[in-house]
Amino acid sequence: MTGLDGIAKALKGEAEAPPYFFALLPASWAYSAVVRARVALYRLGLFETRSLPCKVIGVGNITAGGTGKTPMVIHLAGLITGRGLKPAVVTRGYGGTAEGGLAVVSDGARLLLSQEEAGDEAFLLASRLTGVPVVMGSDRFRAGQLAFERFGPDVIILDDAYQRISLARDLNILLLDARHPFGNGHLLPMGYLREPKSAAGRADAVIFTRSDLAEASVLDENISSLLKLCPSAAVATSSHTPTSLYSLPDGRDEGLECLSGAKVFGFSGIADPASFALILNRLHVNITGLKAFPDHHSYTRRDMAGLASEAAASGAGMLVTTEKDAVKLGGILPERMRVAALRVDISFTSGGELLDKLITDRVVSG
Repeated sequence: MTGLDGIAKALKGEAEAPPYFFALLPASWAYSAVVRARVALYRLGLFETRSLPCKVIGVGNITAGGTGKTPMVIHLAGLITGRGLKPAVVTRGYGGTAEGGLAVVSDGARLLLSQEEAGDEAFLLASRLTGVPVVMGSDRFRAGQLAFERFGPDVIILDDAYQRISLARDLNILLLDARHPFGNGHLLPMGYLREPKSAAGRADAVIFTRSDLAEASVLDENISSLLKLCPSAAVATSSHTPTSLYSLPDGRDEGLECLSGAKVFGFSGIADPASFALILNRLHVNITGLKAFPDHHSYTRRDMAGLASEAAASGAGMLVTTEKDAVKLGGILPERMRVAALRVDISFTSGGELLDKLITDRVVSG
């Protein structure tokens, strides 16, 4: 096993770890000790847990790899709005020039920061969530205060906040990838885990994402293992369902049916590029090539010109990417190659009613 792809597979538990990985074990032990000590100090009350003056839903994961937090936050905002409540979203704003600060990305009606300032995920949330304010800040409590003071939401949805135990929440949702929920079982840097598996016990609800990409026996085994860690949690399974294909830069919906049999060159800069390839395959796309960039990659004109050349040489008539990547391509699109983005939303395959009941009990009625 060689290269970055082989290392990623070892971290996820999809391939056997090479011997040199075990040199990282002491570092993983040290990281685990720090994480466990921090959680213990909060449980003992030696570190303060602060509360916001409205209902709070936390969404996050315990792995470093992508589990679909952004589409889940979008889905939850829709559920909350459908219940007649006003949500706001608080996110970190990873990768933007304003990262580390405190800023309003969208007031629900207007985008107030650019993609370069907000980062790809925060900008995507703000673009998709019409009528829902989005505030970014590494300090989720201060960002939540700003959201409440400016917009008076009934509910704040905290994006990527499972480790933010300094902030109280009424509902704690953990996302796990159905194929490899705990990676290779080791903490960073030897594995993908941000926290020990036992941290799943803090969850009120656990949602296995991309469950349609996991073998049934693997999914059943992973659910059984999870229930040993948090037997009282509501457990649901979901899939990332493609809902539209839109052209860039105009955003015109081209219809998913145009992908069937089409020769397409795919590219992405996400944590799990293999999942994007699998979705394309399920749409019966004739994939002439795939290129994966690092997560949160900042594309250049040179990148796009190179992709257009590779796509043309492969016989593709279109470049297709993810919605998260698409927000970074304005102004650098190639002239002689169509570029389109695939929109993917969350759909529940089981247990969705359990999440609805939790939202009713903890957020709407609580």
